[in-house]
Amino acid sequence: MQATARYNYYELLELTSAAPQHEVSAAYERARNTYSGDNPAIYTIFSEQEARELLVMIEEAYQVLGNKILRNIYDQRLLSGRASLNDLTYHSIVEASKQVYPDSKTEKKEAAYKKDPAFEKEIQAQDNWTGDYLKKVREYKQISVERMSEITKINSWYVTAIEKVEPGNLPAVVFVRGYVVQIARALGLDDKKVADSYMKIFKASLGK
Repeated sequence: MQATARYNYYELLELTSAAPQHEVSAAYERARNTYSGDNPAIYTIFSEQEARELLVMIEEAYQVLGNKILRNIYDQRLLSGRASLNDLTYHSIVEASKQVYPDSKTEKKEAAYKKDPAFEKEIQAQDNWTGDYLKKVREYKQISVERMSEITKINSWYVTAIEKVEPGNLPAVVFVRGYVVQIARALGLDDKKVADSYMKIFKASLGK
């Protein structure tokens, strides 16, 4: 089965499958600026819901193509021409990476910190995921802002802005949620629980 545009990340970012890695970031920035809610022209083409969904797809495309390991898995599946749509989803690609690269540097780095049973229990019970608490967990797991940026492919400036809850230094809300999800996964947390909690705080800072 051939991939539809929904999961052809190269088409979404207007790239060829042979595009070098540095072009992925540039294409992502162009797509994000073009389809951002801050661009009023977008609503002459798409409804607000469609625009939000498109931004989510663009974010997924960047998370996959901007990561060499994920891109390699994705390319193998996409270019084989035999992949199902489910095989090409972001979650499927990430899960495959865990099986193919179980000894990746990322996992070794995350396993290097000294665990504190009391704090681990506190993390599990945490329901109020503020930016400060995300930072506390990141530092506890000995992951620097720069390393977090490498793992998630999120600009280090945005990682810091998320921890400080600085809406003025962050892109559209839909992207912020995507970033928080990626950070939570990198920290080995329940990404939905963390994102839901964080976004309530973030939207409150916007007066929404």
